[in-house]
Amino acid sequence: MNNYLIYLLEVSFCFSVLYIVFYLFLRKLTFHKINRVILLILLPLSLILPVLNEVELPFRKDPINISGFDEFISIGHLTVTNQKDKMITPESNRNIIDYISILYCIGFIIYIIRLLVPIVQLYTIKRKSKTYTKEGYHFVIADIPSIFSFFNWIFIPMGKINDYEQPIIDHEKIHSKSLHTIDLIFTEIYIALYWFNPFVYFFKKSIIAVHEFQADRAVINTQIKKSYYLELLFKNITAKQSIKLYSYFNQSIIKKRIDMITKNHSTKTNIIRYAVLIPVLLFLLMAFTKPTHELEDKFDYTNIPSIHTEVNKKDPPSIFPVKNGSTKDITASFGKSFTHPIDKKKIVHGGIDIRAKEGVPVLATADGTIVNISSEDDWGNLIVISHADGYETWYAHLQGFNIKNGENVKKGQIIGYVGSTGKSTGYHLHYEVRLNKERVNPMDYFKK
Repeated sequence: MNNYLIYLLEVSFCFSVLYIVFYLFLRKLTFHKINRVILLILLPLSLILPVLNEVELPFRKDPINISGFDEFISIGHLTVTNQKDKMITPESNRNIIDYISILYCIGFIIYIIRLLVPIVQLYTIKRKSKTYTKEGYHFVIADIPSIFSFFNWIFIPMGKINDYEQPIIDHEKIHSKSLHTIDLIFTEIYIALYWFNPFVYFFKKSIIAVHEFQADRAVINTQIKKSYYLELLFKNITAKQSIKLYSYFNQSIIKKRIDMITKNHSTKTNIIRYAVLIPVLLFLLMAFTKPTHELEDKFDYTNIPSIHTEVNKKDPPSIFPVKNGSTKDITASFGKSFTHPIDKKKIVHGGIDIRAKEGVPVLATADGTIVNISSEDDWGNLIVISHADGYETWYAHLQGFNIKNGENVKKGQIIGYVGSTGKSTGYHLHYEVRLNKERVNPMDYFKK
């Protein structure tokens, strides 16, 4: 869930930046069809941009089998040596994330209900009302305060069917023909997903405004006088601001509509203003590009532990894997017992978790050869090093890599950087030592 919450924040950031650019530079242009398309494109763009960097396949020369992420193992398959490590796993971060997740889900459910209830009510009203079809449109004569459209239904207040002038009915027909209801439903679903982002509500107002501008323009293009059409708008102001139930489908933005109707059309040269989106998209692409093989050298590496000049084939993994770290930074120890919350089996932690700040260098704990560099779902960014005498070391949840697949590394060499990728609730390194494919306690190999 932690990774999904991060994704939600990344999507919200992308959406907010893109919408702000639209609001500042494009909303006043009279290219209403283009503005509608741009607004609708913002929704999928914001969803896609944060994950575009995941499309690239990891480079592997000598791939090895990586099992599904499981930092807990069956107690019957644990190789434990004598040690008295009683580190306690902190639960505070997980609890905070759980609370945030519950709050998010409650908000999501509330907004979905807010979307579904009016739709159900409209279907109920339609079923109880008289309907007739004309020119492909279904007119519903119902007990409602004002005229509005929903898909290809045009709801008209009972007893007022002859009170509405043709331009007002034509206005609703254009909403129906242009499928504006679909735009609004997608917008409401997006709001349900990102209800915590204030910009989604401004977006809803913008898409509704563009719909109204587009319908107004189409009616005026039928050679109706602007003054007459404006008079009809004023006549319907009271009705448009009536019952809250229908405000989802009929929002009053009369002042903005009048301003847009009376202003001069944007010149064709103003289309170039849409190019402002190009550098913004490039910025967002760069902002969410994560390092794969190398990370920008922005840390102080002057105090790297000494590196052996010759490979010692009998030297097992023995140094602490996080630069300037110590056993005091271990938050989850090897062999700590748990009861699995689903199958209720007794399990134990198969490695150690080491807390550290984002981007802190991770070190090879012995001379060896890189046999795997990849992004492995719940493992996150993972490095596996093969050492002499049947040893392997595994480094999970990395932010990025500093080596290549198949490369020989020395003890103490920087191989990657602490991150929180994969199944992780915070910045840390999950570190394992394996001997002849069996997990063993890394604490027994650290130099005293």
